[in-house]
Formats: sequence, C-alpha cells, structure tokens
Amino acid sequence: MSFQFATRTKGLRSSAIRDLLKVTEMPNMLSLAGGLPTPDSFPLPDLRREADRLLGEFGPRVVQYSATDGMVELRQWLSQHYTVELQRPVAIDGEIVVTHGSQQALDLLAKILVDPGDVVVSESPAYLGAVQAFELFEPRFEVIPGDEHGMKVELLAEQLAAGLRPKLVYVVPNFHNPSGATLSLERRQLLARLADEYELLIVEDDPYGAIRFAGAELPPVAAFTTRVVHLSTFSKVVAPGFRVGWMIGPPEVMAMVARAKQAADLHTATFPQLLLANIVSQPGWLDAQKARIVPMYRERYHALSTALHHIVGDRIRFHHPEGGMFLWTHVDGVADTKQLLTHAVEHGVAFVPGSAFTIDQTPDSKARLSYSALSPEQLGEAVARLARGLAAYDAAR
Repeated sequence: MSFQFATRTKGLRSSAIRDLLKVTEMPNMLSLAGGLPTPDSFPLPDLRREADRLLGEFGPRVVQYSATDGMVELRQWLSQHYTVELQRPVAIDGEIVVTHGSQQALDLLAKILVDPGDVVVSESPAYLGAVQAFELFEPRFEVIPGDEHGMKVELLAEQLAAGLRPKLVYVVPNFHNPSGATLSLERRQLLARLADEYELLIVEDDPYGAIRFAGAELPPVAAFTTRVVHLSTFSKVVAPGFRVGWMIGPPEVMAMVARAKQAADLHTATFPQLLLANIVSQPGWLDAQKARIVPMYRERYHALSTALHHIVGDRIRFHHPEGGMFLWTHVDGVADTKQLLTHAVEHGVAFVPGSAFTIDQTPDSKARLSYSALSPEQLGEAVARLARGLAAYDAAR
C-alpha cells in the first residue's frame, strides 16, 4: 500500500539512539548509548507513599482532567523556585506551562515559531531530540560550533553583526547532550546581551543542571534577559517515566504555546503533576534528593573515565564534564564511528556515533558514551569490550 504523507515529513529522521534500543536489549549487551538515569536514583519509597496518600485524600481530583498550563500546585512551586533562581518575579499565571517532558516543549515551540526557511541557530554537536523537533517544520539550521565552554557565542555575535536574523537560538547550557560542555558565564551574559540587542528568542534547554558534581553553579541565561524560554524537567532528578517538564517564558509566547498544547493533548497528565508537586514542595526534599543522586553520577563518571584511561589510553580522548550523563569522545584512527559500532556490538557493547548529533549526519571520529545507567563495575567491563571492538576494527581495515 502507498500513502501520501505531508511534504515536511521527507526530512524527518529517525533517532539513532532509539534505533539502538533493539541492539541494547540483546542478551548480555552493555549499553553506553542511551542517557537513561540510573534506576538507583528513583525515590520509589517516597513516590509510593505519596501516591497512596493522594489517592486516599484527594480521590477523583487526581485522575480528572486539568488545566492546559498545568496544575496550580505545581505552577506555584515552579513560580517560587524560579523567582529565586532568576532573581525576578515569575508569575504563576502566564509565564509557566507544564509539558509532557521538555521534549514536548521543544515540539510546541517549533509548531508556533518555525516556518519553512526560518533560521534556527543550534550548537554543533546538537541535541538530536531538538533537531528532530525543529526540522519537521523545515527551517534552515545555522550551526555555531562549540567547545568545552559551550557554544562559541562570540561567533554568533559576528554573524548577527553581518546580518543573520534567526527565529530562535537553541542552547543546552549545562552538561550539554552530547558534548558534556557547560556554557561559560561570559558566554551566557553575551548571549543575553545579543538577545536584547537583536530582539532574539533564546530557547534554553536545561534537563541536566541538577546533576552537577564539579565546578560552581552558574545562573541560567534567563537570569540575564527576559527574551528566553527556559525548559527543564523532573526526568533526570526524580524519574523520567512521569514525563513532567515545563517551560518558563514571555507571556506572549506562553499564551501561544498553551493554544498549541490544547490542540496536541489538552493538558499534561494530572496525577504525576500532583504527585511531584507534593513531593518537591516538602521542605528540603529536593536538596536531599540531589545530594543522594549526584554522588552516583560522579562515581560512574570517574569509573568510565578511569577505565578509558587505563584500558584504551590516549586512543580515545575527551574533555572532563562537570556534571550530566555523557562523555563526548574523539577516537583516533577511526574516520567513521558507525563502522566501529558494528565491531563494538559484536563484542557486547554499544555507543552512539557522533554523526547522529550533526545536522547533516556527516561521518566523523566522535562517539557519545553515557555512564549514567551502568554500575561502576559494568562500566569497566564495557570499556574492556570497547577496546576489543576497536582492535577488531583495526584488524579489519
């Protein structure tokens, strides 16, 4: 059978990470591919206790339809939290929309902002989920390279001075996926100044900011300008299966987002919103949860980086992130890490080739290794298998 799909679907790519799930589900496979939170981080006793209490005390309300922009209890907590973090008032009504994960936030923003041919500025490498969300609406991507200090905003400044006028600028400021980079304070401030000077809209996507295990915490770009839509989520700090994220932004943008969300799914699921709102509103709970989980990721990061150093040596190079879930590596002597992946899988380990994080998917020597889901012992074995896969790749050349 043949079907006629919308023209815009021609460029719709499949997620290389999702495609790898079939591989990672193979028996005895160790996956460095997906950035899944470690199950050890999930606060199951607290979630179970609060779920029982909510169902007992609130009954039908927790499973009823709710407001498009989110349950008022959760928006109240978000308002209080971001009023402190951004050092300016954040209104409960008009500036906050709760979404099904920050991925839905990207989809909604793409729907209301991007027309065919519009310029979208992105870092390189780029978060694949954002590329997928935006490219369905046929923009022209303008790629700004990054380094260990994030997007080279000074290069964006040069292009803006030369006449570039993007519809939006997309950044991941903390522990970027896949690069692990953190946008420096100077570049955050410069990006904010550029937004004000050129009337830009910045989309600041911050799902990993709570997982900081080194360095000093930095203020969001949204702390320096109101021309920002700031995205975040409970997926990494509590649990991803609830699919509860949010965006904080200018009222004009949030009003249009709410209309688009009405057409998409009416509202974010009621029960997980109330569950999470009641848990994180408990004094000290979120700080205690962060204090519990951050050492887990620090230990896993050290296990992976140490194993790479001892087993593979300088053949695989990377900079050291200050948090998050990823090592962004360069593999010497490998022109296309997709070919290396084939040999790695044969030896029982998987990773994501770097080309998955480029707009044009050009083969390269990069690979994203995630340390989040495996135990320290498993990470050591995964690197040993990767070394064997690399030896097999060399032998096959």
